[in-house]
Amino acid sequence: MKATLLQTAPVWEDRRANRERVAALVAGLETDWIVLPEMALSGFTMDRGASTWDRDDLAFFAALARDRACFITVGAVLDGRNTALAFGPQGDIVATYEKRHLFSFSGEDRHYEAGSRRSAYRVGDLRVAQAICYDLRFPYHFWPEAPEVEAYCVIAAWGGKRAEHWKTLLRARAVENQAFVIGVNRTGKEPGVEYSGDSALIDPQGRALLDCGSAEGAYSVEFDPAEAGAWRRTFPAQKDRRE
Repeated sequence: MKATLLQTAPVWEDRRANRERVAALVAGLETDWIVLPEMALSGFTMDRGASTWDRDDLAFFAALARDRACFITVGAVLDGRNTALAFGPQGDIVATYEKRHLFSFSGEDRHYEAGSRRSAYRVGDLRVAQAICYDLRFPYHFWPEAPEVEAYCVIAAWGGKRAEHWKTLLRARAVENQAFVIGVNRTGKEPGVEYSGDSALIDPQGRALLDCGSAEGAYSVEFDPAEAGAWRRTFPAQKDRRE
């Protein structure tokens, strides 16, 4: 499977400009799965008017998935919730996840509503569970799906001051759940915050198969989803877990 981590530097609160930016980054791209950051079209803003998607935003990604014949996971805002949408190759929405852990440190909990349900979906033969940014700090969020999935997708707007936390926790979630972790963070700047990117694809043993550094771009890597099951059979640690 080929995954493409689209590490973007969104134009602040300008969804149209960011759609154009995404289109330019994926021009000519051939891949199975494109993953974009949290609130990919607006930046991590507390202005719901700027962040909330409309029909044009939904139609753009539906068409992009159809045109590229691939899956797309992207951070949006819908109905007052910080959301991850997964589009299938036919342009249909195959999964929706609403962020469960809101980042009170930045006031997110005062502007958005928390979700309550987990989300798992398929990207081809790969079974994926979803998380958004601050969810990464809470290991119990990841445990229930661990026996049923081979990968976790974590989309984020994770500040550069805590970049080491991001990198460490991506590896920890991969190791403890014996799964691939696809972490896609934004880069660039927005008012008061600078982002370091550091998007990565981590294998079930905690090794980075792809490290995107800090530059904006489309970064692709091929990996074998079957490696998760193989490692679990070799080292069956999950059977010893206590909830």
